[in-house]
Amino acid sequence: MLQAAPSPVPHLALRGVSFAYAGVSPCRNILDGVDLAVPRGAFVLLAGPSGAGKSTLLRLFCRLEEPQAGQVLLCGQGVESLPPARLRRRVSYLQQTPAVVPGTVRDNLLLPFSFKSAAGEPRPDDHALREILGRLAAADIPLDQEAATLSVGQRQRLCLARALLTRPEALLLDEPVSALDADSARAVLGAAESFCLDDGGTVLFVSHADFAPRRVAPTQYRLEAGRLACTA
Repeated sequence: MLQAAPSPVPHLALRGVSFAYAGVSPCRNILDGVDLAVPRGAFVLLAGPSGAGKSTLLRLFCRLEEPQAGQVLLCGQGVESLPPARLRRRVSYLQQTPAVVPGTVRDNLLLPFSFKSAAGEPRPDDHALREILGRLAAADIPLDQEAATLSVGQRQRLCLARALLTRPEALLLDEPVSALDADSARAVLGAAESFCLDDGGTVLFVSHADFAPRRVAPTQYRLEAGRLACTA
C-alpha cells in the first residue's frame, strides 16, 4: 500500500502560541493559542486593528519577544535553540520605527558585515550599495551622508536595503511603507515581491495601507482579539 508523501515542513510556524505583556492590567492575551504555518517562498499579508499584536507576532520569530506558551519554529526547529545572531541573519526583522546607528549611509549598510556572525563574508562594494538603494527608489541618497539626517521614509528604505544585503531566508516587514510617498512605496513593495519570487524568500508583511501585489498571490490573515484567521 502506497503511503502519502509527508507534507513539507513549514518555513515559519507557530504552534499554540500565547503571549501577554507582563504588568499590563487587566491581563489579556495578545495572542491566544495561535497557529500559523508559512511555506518557504510564501508572501503573507497580516492585517488587524491597531494593538492587535501584529508586530508582536513578527517579533516572536526573531526572539525579540518570547511566548508564554506554545512553539515558534523555523524549518521545524524551535527558534530558542538557535544562537540569536544566527537566527536574526536567517530571519530579518524590519521594525516600524527604523533604527540607524551613528555614521554614514555606507556605515549603516555595511554594519551587519562587521559582526562576528558575518566572518568570512565578502563586504559589498559601493557599486552594490548604490544598486540596492536604487532598487528602493533611494538612489539619490549619497553613501557619505550622515544617516541621522535622513527622513523617516529614507531610513525605512535604508534599513530594508541593509536587510536585503545580508540575503536572509525570510523578511518580517512591519509597516515598511508607512512613511513613504506612492512611488517609493511601490519600489519597496516591488522589492519585497522580488525577494519572494526571484530569491525564493519568505515574506511576512504587516501594513494598514492597501496593497495590490502585481506579481505575487499573497495569503492574507487577520489578527484580532488574540485569534488569527486566514481570510484569503
